[in-house]
This record gives sequence, structure tokens and C-alpha cells, in this order.
Amino acid sequence: MNTVIFKNLTFSIIYIIVGYFLTLIIKKILKTAIFGVEKTQNEKLLRKSQTLRSFLDSIVYVVIYFGVIYYILVLWEVNLTPFLTGAGIIGLAFSFGAQSLAKDLISGFFIIFDNQFEVGDYVKIAALEGKVKKITLRYTVLKDKKDNTIIIPNSQITSVVKIKK
Repeated sequence: MNTVIFKNLTFSIIYIIVGYFLTLIIKKILKTAIFGVEKTQNEKLLRKSQTLRSFLDSIVYVVIYFGVIYYILVLWEVNLTPFLTGAGIIGLAFSFGAQSLAKDLISGFFIIFDNQFEVGDYVKIAALEGKVKKITLRYTVLKDKKDNTIIIPNSQITSVVKIKK
């Protein structure tokens, strides 16, 4: 009995370590192979690549660690059917309460893929103004002139003014 627990614990740790290194490797591949434009002088292309890389990095992280957790649960012979059923029911309940999250995700998707603004742009969103530091599907992060961090949910972005500096 103790050898089974030791074996499962060992493999669980190995899965976590492999997931960690796999995340690092894929992010490095994305940075060097796909986004090698960082050596270019084209500032617009550089900002677009930084925005897209930030987006893909978060997707890589979520997908890999979801897989790691799944394989660890299977290793420990956890029956996932009740969890998936419960997740479906809870998902239905959350869908009514998480409308703003869905709006954030949809708005973030269109902000990124319509190139409304990019990392490095100086923008004014409603009464808030600053340099775009990060764009995710859920929120946008700005740094203002006083070096304050401003986090704006994407669903609250109704209009954007790009300010030329």
C-alpha cells in the first residue's frame, strides 16, 4: 500500500516538474521562433508581437496545467465523472452570474484581434489615461504618468483614444 502511495506521489511531482519545464520550453519557442521580430526596428510590429505573445503565454499556461492536474487525478484513480457532472451544473449556475466575465472575455478577444490598441500604446479609456502594459482576455493594464497601475476590465472599455507621443 505504501509503495503505491509513494509511486503516485513521485509521479505527481514528476508531472508538475514536466509541466513547469514544458511551459518554459513552449514560451521560449514562442519568443524565439514566432516572435523573433523583437530585433526589428518596426515599433508597431514589435508591440503587436508583444501583445500576441502575452496572450499566447497565458493560453499555454492554462492548457498545460489543466492537463497536469487531469493526469494527476487519473494517476490517483479519482473518478472524474461526478466532478464533470458537477462542473456542468455549476457552470450553468455561473453562466447566469458571470455575464460580466463573458463580456470581458469577448471584449478582450476583439480588442486583441482587431488591433484596437496594443502593448506600448499610450491610450485614454474613459477618464483614465496611460501606457498599455498588458492586455489579456479579461482586463487591460495601464501605467499612468505617476507610475500608478490601472486595471480595466475589458467589458468596461467602450471607447479608446490613442494618444500620439
